[in-house]
Amino acid sequence: APNEWLPSSVEPLGLLLILRAFSSGAVALTGVEAVSNGVRVLRPPEARNANITLMWMAVIFGSLFVGISFLSSRIGIIPDPSEQETVISQLTRVVAGGGWYHILVQAATALILILAANTAFIDFPRLSSVLAEDRFFPNQFLYRGRRLVLSTGIIGLGVIAGAFLVVFSGSVASLIPLYTVGVFVAFTLSQA
Repeated sequence: APNEWLPSSVEPLGLLLILRAFSSGAVALTGVEAVSNGVRVLRPPEARNANITLMWMAVIFGSLFVGISFLSSRIGIIPDPSEQETVISQLTRVVAGGGWYHILVQAATALILILAANTAFIDFPRLSSVLAEDRFFPNQFLYRGRRLVLSTGIIGLGVIAGAFLVVFSGSVASLIPLYTVGVFVAFTLSQA
């Protein structure tokens, strides 16, 4: 890893380290909160279908994580500090070359990220509605708009996401920790 990524001192084992490990684990399990929040909309039997979905997600995510980690360590790929190329892009370029397959993998990655963003706009309004039912969020999050969607949650999330993009100038390295916090909060609230 680049020297600027290495910690300057050893962090003592304590509450902050445990919370950091939990938040990193929550990010590794991203998508679980989407299933947890959406059990109500699954086909009956809802609990069984949610369990099957979570099992397949774990198998797929685990396979991808182990495969990408193994190949990257064997080839010697490290994250690009200039944020110009992702590890998956580097790995694909080294393994398959820079041709049509590299472009296909980049397009597939972009589609996955678009779907992930869509999931946030589906699940945050649903989660905020549940929290509003329990009086932890304002009542406005309960109301459905003309298109029968939870408009306040969608608009609120859009405004917050736009503000973060402007404040951090769209820097992925700066936004990843916020993503970690967001997934950590969503994961914790969903599971609670």
